Amino acid sequence: MSVQKDDMARRAVDVASEIAKRLEPCPDLRVQPWSTQRDTGVAVWLEGLVDADKLQEALLALRNAGAARGRREIPRPGVATEEVGTISAAVRAVLDGCAVIARDGASSAQAWRLDRVPARSVDRSENEPTLHGPQEAFIESLSVNLAMVRKRLKSPRLKIETFTVGETSPCEIAILYEEGVVKSDLLREVRRRIAQIRVDYVADINEVREFINDPRFSVFPTTEETERPDRVVAGLMEGRVAMMADGSPTCLMVPVTFAMNLSSPEDYYMHYSLALPLRLLRHLMFWGSVLLPALYVALLTYNQDLLPTPLLVSVAAQHSGIPFPTVIEALGMMVAFEALREAGTRLPRAVGQSVSIVGTLVIGDAAVRAGLVSPGMVIIVSATGVASFTLPALGLVQAARLLQFPFVLAAGLFGLYGVLMLGIALLGRMASLRSFGVPYLAPIAPTFIRDMKDVIIRAPWWMMQGRPRQFEPVEHDRVPKHPARKRAPRWRWRP
Repeated sequence: MSVQKDDMARRAVDVASEIAKRLEPCPDLRVQPWSTQRDTGVAVWLEGLVDADKLQEALLALRNAGAARGRREIPRPGVATEEVGTISAAVRAVLDGCAVIARDGASSAQAWRLDRVPARSVDRSENEPTLHGPQEAFIESLSVNLAMVRKRLKSPRLKIETFTVGETSPCEIAILYEEGVVKSDLLREVRRRIAQIRVDYVADINEVREFINDPRFSVFPTTEETERPDRVVAGLMEGRVAMMADGSPTCLMVPVTFAMNLSSPEDYYMHYSLALPLRLLRHLMFWGSVLLPALYVALLTYNQDLLPTPLLVSVAAQHSGIPFPTVIEALGMMVAFEALREAGTRLPRAVGQSVSIVGTLVIGDAAVRAGLVSPGMVIIVSATGVASFTLPALGLVQAARLLQFPFVLAAGLFGLYGVLMLGIALLGRMASLRSFGVPYLAPIAPTFIRDMKDVIIRAPWWMMQGRPRQFEPVEHDRVPKHPARKRAPRWRWRP
């Protein structure tokens, strides 16, 4: 029988040779013969992806079980197995970390799930740190990430569907949702967009995000990225859909609104009275990070009459010896600050923070002493950078960093009128965005009064008994209402 065919009905040695031929050169491929009283075959696996100790134990159990007279198929040891009927399927199983067990003359083989894929242990969240609440973060193993979600959401209605994306290197993508809560149209749309992805391989879930985004050319994030299992569980209970990819330590959730990017997981683990000023601060800091340099340039270039006289005299004295216009000075300082921030991110952690702090201090002081920039401009750019660091969502931070530059150019060309017109255009663009059908500025525009309890403020938990109406969940109430149940009277202390 020719070994060029894709079927498995051949000698086990020929099956192993065909697998090795398709993978060659492959120095980590291992082939081990096995035999029982009635059968002979080979085991094929990749070293490093399969636990060798468990494989030898399984082969020993196979030999012992095969000693029974009348056995006509490969005995199944105590491991997860699946049938593979073609050479292509066997090659895919080997690359997936399985040990393929082939028997002489059999029409199919078995793939034993004995993978030992290298992975790091569960650690603290680095991109979303909190002082209160759970500290675990996702890792690069899909099975571990799903188990972390299962551990927190012990609900039989939690459903997980898997898709395979990637032509050359298939990647398993899982979508998670709470059945009976999520809107059926949303779930159908997520399935459709994932099924339409055509790519050779997927390295991270963020690559999937660009394929499923609603606006293809928008700086604002219309999908929520998180590495915290507790945040995923909270989103599922609101009627949203989560997406995970094997090999990615982050999870995507849809839909998302602008206000959700300004909420931190820690808001829900502290007292609600403390979350109010923090959320107000984040809203203020976002618009400050976008508009502060532009307002400074506009006031110094075109609208000096709006400044108090003592402040105007002080600022004019600072700019008396500066050889560049204010707009060029602002753009130069912003580019320098972004370069220092990028260098601090790319360098090793122990060196990066020192480079960012020392570089900012040294370069800023040297530029002021050399008369290239004014002290006020250094203060404004530094305050803008600090304001952007208060935003909890990394996608929103990047959006604020990009929006600074067009606002500064508009301020340098048209003053406050340019800032105002560009601000109106920005708000109009935000109002037109949709995240899987949900308006981006909801629940403010359009207005959902009940959902306002978790936008600017964070109401007490006993007031938030309903799920967000903006996501149109099937079940609006988090806790079913019992008409016959009476509310217990409050206890009061009496002297």
